[in-house]
Amino acid sequence: MVTAELKSTKVVLKLAEGSQTISGCNQAATDDQLYALAKAVSKLEAQSVDTVTKVTETTLVNEEA
Repeated sequence: MVTAELKSTKVVLKLAEGSQTISGCNQAATDDQLYALAKAVSKLEAQSVDTVTKVTETTLVNEEA
């Protein structure tokens, strides 16, 4: 049986002028919380957000003996 182990979560914001990546996000954060984080960062950057992308890295582990 193969299981997935979540390793990391990050959010990528596509802004009006470029992009911003927020790494090391809490793995337990909900999509709503990550979106709120993206909106807060966009205000600090004084730019509008075109898209918000959640990127999760997982490792697949074969647990067969």
